[in-house]
Amino acid sequence: MTMDSFVMQQSDQARARDISKKIAFRLCDPESVYTAVHAEHNVSPETKYHPWGGTSLSHGYPGNIHLLSQWRATDSSYDWNGAIHLNMAQIQASLAKNGLNDVSLYSGWAGIASSVSEASNHGEYYSNFLHQIHQWMIPLTKQWLQSNTEQLGLHEGMPMQAFDTISGASGIGRYILKSSTDPICTPLVEPILQFLTHLTHPIHIHSRYVPGWYSPQKFQFLGRDKRNYPLGNFNCGMAHGIPGPLALLSVAYSAGIEVTGQYQAIESITEWLLKYKHEDTYGFYWPHIVPFEAETGSLEFDFQRAREAWCYGTPGIACSLFLAGKALHNDDLQKLAVKACISAISYEMAEREMDSSALCHGLAGLLMISWRMWCHSKEPALIPLVQQLSSRLLDRFQADSPLGFLDPEPKADGSQIWLSKAGMLEGVAGIAATLLGVSENKELAWDYILMLS
Repeated sequence: MTMDSFVMQQSDQARARDISKKIAFRLCDPESVYTAVHAEHNVSPETKYHPWGGTSLSHGYPGNIHLLSQWRATDSSYDWNGAIHLNMAQIQASLAKNGLNDVSLYSGWAGIASSVSEASNHGEYYSNFLHQIHQWMIPLTKQWLQSNTEQLGLHEGMPMQAFDTISGASGIGRYILKSSTDPICTPLVEPILQFLTHLTHPIHIHSRYVPGWYSPQKFQFLGRDKRNYPLGNFNCGMAHGIPGPLALLSVAYSAGIEVTGQYQAIESITEWLLKYKHEDTYGFYWPHIVPFEAETGSLEFDFQRAREAWCYGTPGIACSLFLAGKALHNDDLQKLAVKACISAISYEMAEREMDSSALCHGLAGLLMISWRMWCHSKEPALIPLVQQLSSRLLDRFQADSPLGFLDPEPKADGSQIWLSKAGMLEGVAGIAATLLGVSENKELAWDYILMLS
């Protein structure tokens, strides 16, 4: 749906389309993209690998296909179908050679399916391939869900990748909900909602009752988190924490899809998040992580505002609370969510130098959230944020870099290395898709992959 009046500054609209199109052209040739990402010095200091996942939505061809599909819908002057096909062929070749057991949204089958669905143009193209993908992924997803349901039944806490947006039931479930008109996908919608509903049931840990999305030390991703949280924690990030389940449960409920206890689960998560709402001179904010000791009251913590992004921080949480407000018909909650989003982005713009341009933890993510919140609420205070974020993001474009934008990663000595990345989450496809959509002044259907709608 297109808005009545443009939000992005007129001087930036043409520039945004131009930069987005330049990036799309660079992603048309999958071999040149692969070469750029696999340049000798384009290596992540943390993983020691090139930032690439050929079949992943986050760092590979599926993300690039999302962008190319957006351009096909708006520009008939170029053979976008040919470019999409070249990228699709790389996915098919990789699947034929290596197979895939990962069912997740950002590194597995659900992400591939989302890109093929986008490229299909409502069944005009790739309908057989999409049908095959669903036939392959649904049995694997059932097995995956059964395994995690058994873990949930142990009442000892859950790994975040079982329920989060990036790897877990929230991201997978969001794609399956979108595709629920396909009879192959339909039977999985309710079991995933039931799993996430049961996740909210209290469990008994260290002689205390805590929410079921508690993650013990053994399930922490990083060594530093294992050290920092010996008794475990509760993740508040949209990428890896409880906002993902809240968003999916809320979107499904608003769409008229409900399982027993789902409404109460939405209320439970909402109440828990509101319990950890803090306020500073900018407004409301949330911590990235709540330690077990804070939840149980055994220790007091001074939760200071930290980086505000899609993956971690108030913007992602605010979006999930807004969706919960819609599901619960709670206008006050929706207004609070919008205010919190504005305060978080205002803080980030004024107090910090957000060095990343990406969707995950950068300017594109904040722009996407600001734009979606504007589409939801029409709050005038969001307009200058959309404009400032757009201008700042456009100024980051580096025409002489291989893919147009570079993403920073920290080195051991405290300095940064700037890397070329493809894909939606940390790569240039997500940046370019955001610029194109906001410049066209319309609601973006693809932001469901970020749990924003």
